[in-house]
Amino acid sequence: MQNKHILNIILANLLWSIVPILASDLFKTQSIIMVIFQRFLISGIILFIITIILTLYNNKISEKEKIPFSQLFNHLLKKNEGFFGLKYYIYFLLLGFLGIILHILGYFFALKLASISFALVGFQLSIIIIAFYEHGVRLERLDIFKALYLLILIFCIIIISYIKFQDPSQTFINSSFVGWFYIILFAVCVSFLHIGISKDTYKTKEVDLLNRNSDYKIIRMLLKLSLVFILGFIPFIPFLIIIYFFPLESHLYNEIILFVSDLPNFINILFDWRMILLIVFSTIIPYLLMFISNANWSQYNLTYSQWMSILTIIEPILSLVFGYIIIGEYFPLEYLIIVLFLLVISILFRYAHEARSKVNAYILLRLKQGLLNSIPIKLLKLDGVCCVQSLIGTYDLLLNIKTNSIKDIYKLINKEIRQLEGIDKIEILFINKINKVNQ
Repeated sequence: MQNKHILNIILANLLWSIVPILASDLFKTQSIIMVIFQRFLISGIILFIITIILTLYNNKISEKEKIPFSQLFNHLLKKNEGFFGLKYYIYFLLLGFLGIILHILGYFFALKLASISFALVGFQLSIIIIAFYEHGVRLERLDIFKALYLLILIFCIIIISYIKFQDPSQTFINSSFVGWFYIILFAVCVSFLHIGISKDTYKTKEVDLLNRNSDYKIIRMLLKLSLVFILGFIPFIPFLIIIYFFPLESHLYNEIILFVSDLPNFINILFDWRMILLIVFSTIIPYLLMFISNANWSQYNLTYSQWMSILTIIEPILSLVFGYIIIGEYFPLEYLIIVLFLLVISILFRYAHEARSKVNAYILLRLKQGLLNSIPIKLLKLDGVCCVQSLIGTYDLLLNIKTNSIKDIYKLINKEIRQLEGIDKIEILFINKINKVNQ
């Protein structure tokens, strides 16, 4: 079962890797703004409809616990304690505008002004930014494998930049400064998306519903994604208006003018086969694959987020190959082989880092009388607690814990779990090896 979900992540990255091919072809006739507008607004609407259909199916046909629409939408007005205490609708709006719209804006402009291979430098820069952020806030340690992984990415950036300056067409050199600006915008915004999208906390009622109906997780995820896509356009429209009247950057201003001229052909552009592929096969389907994997991920071995960080480099690898083969982008074959080899090696280093950076443990808890119903919900909301099971015997609860180090386990126990009222006794069991039957 786990292998199936890993394949879903690989397939999603494969579908995302054809985005630069489709987008580059669309840019010959359509505005970048129109491509972004149709791709994410239409995808958001479709995902919202899928969310409603799944909820109706669950409530009307399925025998599982009902998912009230009131609970599904009321949490939008609640505060997200994991993201500065902002209301959820503001959290989704910021993720949509900064994490999706501006990230894709930077990516697409880098594609159009420079090349596919140079635009993909943004992916590698974002990985480096996220790594230093995680090290700075002590989410991950910087061991030898991760250090080598980052050095390889930096070396690949240097090689790609060197190759682009050798491009005989000279188109890259003429737009290199502006291209770098959009690549940095892309890298910073995709880093914000990666960091921000995980800052989502479940309320007590939601955790309780999730325990009674596991399908609530994927329905909530789909609603979240659809609203991120849709709400992101609320600040994007005034952003375009400001640039229209105060053209700070000529390339963006020209794309806005082209977007306005494209509006009368909105429907014809929407039914362009390239746009349909971009919306359905490079947006909706890969995100569905990722969410289905996340919702059904086993707690054994590496986590979903760990495999995501390992396999995320597949997208730029395949995009480089497709750009070279399909579009015929300038990139000497010997250098391409070197870059691809280094990126594949970087996956192995990332896997080695993730495999040794997590510490698995079971924690046995004995509770004071009368608290068995309330404590598990509070425990599930703590970072590092993957699963809580009720027991009969000497102890009342069994917690599956995954953290970055033994130090983090003791920090979780002493600063989080022991602070909960009603904990009588705690015992830690560190996992040495998991033996299981493959199904």
